[in-house]
Amino acid sequence: MNNISKLISLLGGTGVVAEKLKIRPSAISNWKKLDKIPSTKLEAILELSSYLDVNIENFLPSKKLNNLKFRMLLIICGGIASYKSLEIIRLIKKTDIELDVVMTKSAQKFITPLLVTSLNERKCYIDLFSVEDETKMNHIKLARNPDLILVAPATANIMAKFANGLADDLASTILLASFSKIIFAPSMNPIMWNNLATQENYKTLLDRGIKFIEPDTGDMACGENGIGRFPEPKTIYEFILSYIKESQMLSSQFKNISIVITAGPTVEAIDPVRFISNNSSGKQGFEIASELTKRGAKVTVISGPVNIPFPNCENVIEVKTAQEMFNNVTQQLPADVLICCAAVADWKLIPKTSTNNIIDLNNKIKKTNKNLFFETIKNPDILETIAKSNLRPKIVIGFSAETDNIKKNAHSKLISKNVDLMIANDVSNNKVFGEDYNEVCFIYKDNYEQLEKQSKKSVAYHLANKINDLLIN
Repeated sequence: MNNISKLISLLGGTGVVAEKLKIRPSAISNWKKLDKIPSTKLEAILELSSYLDVNIENFLPSKKLNNLKFRMLLIICGGIASYKSLEIIRLIKKTDIELDVVMTKSAQKFITPLLVTSLNERKCYIDLFSVEDETKMNHIKLARNPDLILVAPATANIMAKFANGLADDLASTILLASFSKIIFAPSMNPIMWNNLATQENYKTLLDRGIKFIEPDTGDMACGENGIGRFPEPKTIYEFILSYIKESQMLSSQFKNISIVITAGPTVEAIDPVRFISNNSSGKQGFEIASELTKRGAKVTVISGPVNIPFPNCENVIEVKTAQEMFNNVTQQLPADVLICCAAVADWKLIPKTSTNNIIDLNNKIKKTNKNLFFETIKNPDILETIAKSNLRPKIVIGFSAETDNIKKNAHSKLISKNVDLMIANDVSNNKVFGEDYNEVCFIYKDNYEQLEKQSKKSVAYHLANKINDLLIN
């Protein structure tokens, strides 16, 4: 099944898509046959996909998507600086950016939806419970359509809501339901900005990958002076344009680069109902896969059993044992980059009786089997084997989970296994497995770089930059 066939299937099938787009089913069938959607229908397909958890980028080449306008959503919150958002709209309207606007109830106390509608020449959305809008699941459409969401002015209230997962109005619901990049431009009283609660929310959002246009310092409408002043609209506008330019550059950074990533744990059966494994969740490997995919790489993930959603990448292969993971990695080579992030079992266990007879692995071991012991058989070292083989990718990166002598042990592995970069982390006291944060150290042959504790998403971002440096050098 080709990409377009898969997409049509996820959207409900040929008949459903034809009905929604009001075209003949034979046209849809032709798209599937040619594995191509006419450029005139891309907008309609994108709108239809926004109602579902379907990322159209997984099925259409990026060059096709680039023909679509850049979509932006502006969320205006309540504050004395709300009127300045009108200037942001005016500046955005000078570009070819397609802009939608959402206003909170508090924002409407300062400026009117009619004024925003007139200036933007598009409907201004204000109500989560609008019968007209929500019959079309409009909050989901607004969440999924934009390439970028700008919250300006961002109040202490909206920051607190988003940091704590609250969704009690249209704006906060959109933020929680969106896959888009989100930028906050805060505006509030200096005491509110410096309040411990606000600063903790600020740090939480930063750790989750939310960007901030930092507030200015100056005189406030309340008569006080300090940090918290809304950035000038021109500053925000220039920040947005710079972000768009950077995003477009990053989206093709790893074009034509193939990357294989191992993630998650492996399991080794003892009998049909028992196994040994570890606590790896796969989160770090999946975040790396997502970041590299965003930058245009062709990413294949080979994952052990996990309980989290798969990343939106080229391919995900599910395995269980270390041997299965090794076999699938070799099948994906040659590749440009190999990242061994999985927590692979070093051994598999063969149960034996006291008389040294191997127990039948097809049957459950009974309690009556006394004096049971296990023979260990070493699994293939995927990282070392590939790094020392003729199939070695240009860049080989490993992860080293350690409980003591973190840097020393990781460096020894880097040398002995012949890899380019070893990423070491402290897993003592179960600090990393299953968590959203990681504290890692990038180990090179001649030096190292210690990163402060940060989200696994942020670690993935830093690693992507390092991979780019290694490929260039």
